[in-house]
Amino acid sequence: MRLTLPSKPSYDIIVIGAGPAGLTAGMYAASLNVKTLILKGSIPSRLSLAKMIYNYPGFPDGIPGKKLLELMEAQAVKMGAILREDDVVSLTLTSPIKTVITRRESLTARAIIIATGMQRAKLRISGEDEFLGRGVSYCVICDGPLYKGKDIVLIGQGDEAVRDVKLLSSIARKVLFIPLEPLKGNELAELETCNNIEILDNCKVKEIIGRDAVEGIKVELPEGEKIIKANGVFIVAREVPIVNILKKAGIKVDERGCIIVNVNQETNIKGVFAAGDCTCIGMQVSTAVGQGALAAINAVSYIRGLKR
Repeated sequence: MRLTLPSKPSYDIIVIGAGPAGLTAGMYAASLNVKTLILKGSIPSRLSLAKMIYNYPGFPDGIPGKKLLELMEAQAVKMGAILREDDVVSLTLTSPIKTVITRRESLTARAIIIATGMQRAKLRISGEDEFLGRGVSYCVICDGPLYKGKDIVLIGQGDEAVRDVKLLSSIARKVLFIPLEPLKGNELAELETCNNIEILDNCKVKEIIGRDAVEGIKVELPEGEKIIKANGVFIVAREVPIVNILKKAGIKVDERGCIIVNVNQETNIKGVFAAGDCTCIGMQVSTAVGQGALAAINAVSYIRGLKR
């Protein structure tokens, strides 16, 4: 039996993701008088995990990440966007009318804006979830300023971890870096320029410990277990974009799994746009907001071109 798509879709634009990029895209699209749905998935936005944001314009004293996200959500709804909690399980994007299958229903739209963010790989150790927001963080730029003059542990790998260790060294009293993979020669040279960074190799982190907040970590060294005191623990493991269903739908990604977009936030499929951390550009709330706005403006222009 052949299915026939409706000539009129359920929505003009469906935004997949309700972080800063997705909410901004939904707000802009709705304000431009197009029927817009924002799908809020079960994985929380990284912004909601930030205890305080100090570098977002308009909030000189900082604002809790969760509060900022709530304000964005309320503004998007006030502008006319429809917000619905549901997870996307499948996409059909190559036809003029796009199909989004969620756990609950099948939806159609003329344009799609992907704003799924990035899912940070967890260490899956005791205390990691328990102390999230109480000394455990996945975002150095967001939460680093909270630890001025304190002792910090950063567990991570790759260029981003090295950059974050150097950034923390300018804030904290002392930074203990536990690399998850061997450091390259140039990375070691970068870190040696900072006299308050200690690197602990051949170490397995077994537990993050504390009472009301993080007080340290338990590690396993060749000579045995050891407790290391710390005021905070930053985890900078590999970032895993939520792109499996996107790749299956034909969206092009780079070797890191980041969605490839042009200057107009367009993907390789007409009528499909992407914004925010899933593009791996900027990785900041402010850049996500800018990309979301640009994606919405261009998606609306695309839709109006179709209607003409």
